[in-house]
Amino acid sequence: MTGDEALAYVLHELKISKTFVSPEVPDFLREKLKGNHVEMAEAPSPRDAVILADSYARSGNDLGLALVFPGARILEAIDVIAQAYSDSVPLLIIGTLRSYRDTGRARLNELRTQDDVMASLAPFVKTRERVVTIEEITEVLEKAWKEALSNRPRPVYVEIAEDLFRLKAYPLATAGQKVEKRTPDKATAAKVAELLVNSSNPVIVAGYGVLASQAWDSVKELAELLDIPVVTTIRGKGSIPASHPLFAGEGLGLFASEGASHFLDKADVVLAVGTRFTQASTGGWSFKFKGYVVHNNIDGEDVGKVIVPQVPAIADANLFLREVIANVKQKVKEPIDRGTKSEVFAYRKPPSSESHSGLWPIDVLYALNKTGYEKVYVDLSSTTFDLIRLPIEKPFQWVTSETVLTPSVAVGGVVLSRNPNVVGVTTLEGALRNFGLLRSFMNVAKGKLIIANDGGSTYLDTFRSDVPSIGRKGKPNYMGEVLEGSFKAITVETYGELVSALSETSDSLVVINAKLAEGFKSTVLPS
Repeated sequence: MTGDEALAYVLHELKISKTFVSPEVPDFLREKLKGNHVEMAEAPSPRDAVILADSYARSGNDLGLALVFPGARILEAIDVIAQAYSDSVPLLIIGTLRSYRDTGRARLNELRTQDDVMASLAPFVKTRERVVTIEEITEVLEKAWKEALSNRPRPVYVEIAEDLFRLKAYPLATAGQKVEKRTPDKATAAKVAELLVNSSNPVIVAGYGVLASQAWDSVKELAELLDIPVVTTIRGKGSIPASHPLFAGEGLGLFASEGASHFLDKADVVLAVGTRFTQASTGGWSFKFKGYVVHNNIDGEDVGKVIVPQVPAIADANLFLREVIANVKQKVKEPIDRGTKSEVFAYRKPPSSESHSGLWPIDVLYALNKTGYEKVYVDLSSTTFDLIRLPIEKPFQWVTSETVLTPSVAVGGVVLSRNPNVVGVTTLEGALRNFGLLRSFMNVAKGKLIIANDGGSTYLDTFRSDVPSIGRKGKPNYMGEVLEGSFKAITVETYGELVSALSETSDSLVVINAKLAEGFKSTVLPS
């Protein structure tokens, strides 16, 4: 078995059925992948291959795989990888080393030393491994797959020497390794159960860790058992349906919805599950809890950085909640009724804005609520932040990044879509930075891409204050001719035109240039 055959064989054994490849991946490897039932999607560049793998993983799939040959070109995507690392997105990135035997001979696409790529990626990947024999392919890839998905999911990098593709050997069979999840401390879970049962006004804050650990049913069960309102973070949206009678809103501090603010202000116990208390979700950490705080996270990396909890609970979110629920059921035989549902209902109001002319970001939310959506990918920015109030009913129906390093989520997500009811919302920068990717998939993707276009006149400002706000920087340049010529974008300037464009049926991707009014305001961000 040659090295390329071994690589395809191991990916098949790991049940990886889809990969995103850069243009330089050779035909002989593509044939081997196809023969092992690994579907390939070709991206126009190495960076685009990583963007697609990232969007695929963010959409609720186990892992995104990108093949980037030669490995030095992976540096084009370092911003995407760094964002995935901060956002806990599982990626397996496989690159190549031109040769492991005679480096430093100034080969094409080779850096000065064979360790330069790995050293550059070191801060942004969970593990880095190099394969220099065919026998190592199985062991290294299986270990990387396990590391990417275990505990806190994150990108991993594997580098394979190209010499191996021409050599023959027999790779080892996979060892059947299992993904690891950190188990909870039973005493801690019992203490948390005691606190929740005896509290008067408990609140659950559900973060992205709830989705990553598939703990949404556990959140709902605990909330219903003890009649606890649930507030989600921005990335945690979908942890509980927006229509559920115990969903109290999203956001904390200055970015909290009215219901979320009400319940958090009076909470005597806050159970924060799977959250890092990010700057975006907390309005620049502008929140205070009066009661006991229980902070659950998959590891101790983020516990105590923003707020020091009375009870830290380091464990997988779902395993932790299952243990808490088991303890609660020993103390409570029938579900408790605190009257929370009627109280939540009193605060359940659609977001409102002041009277205005032209398009504002809140109008994009209103239009989506009117026309409907099955999945929404959003690049958070000064022009899209109002969409955090969008009602989300299912896990992974809402996909975004709270790190906001690069606007790649919306375009990456929507170009993978073959569903006309999928929507991406990005910025002018997001459309232009991902120009080649968008152009390449225009005729095969289905769905809607809304460019919340401020003409580059605003930005998400965190210079003046920790509370993100709208920064302004001169006159807008909407670049309508470029968008209309390159993407056949439909330019809209009113709410009615936006609704009409979203209602349009098409067998290909519909790009909507939503031209925002100069001087627009946000219903969430201060100006």
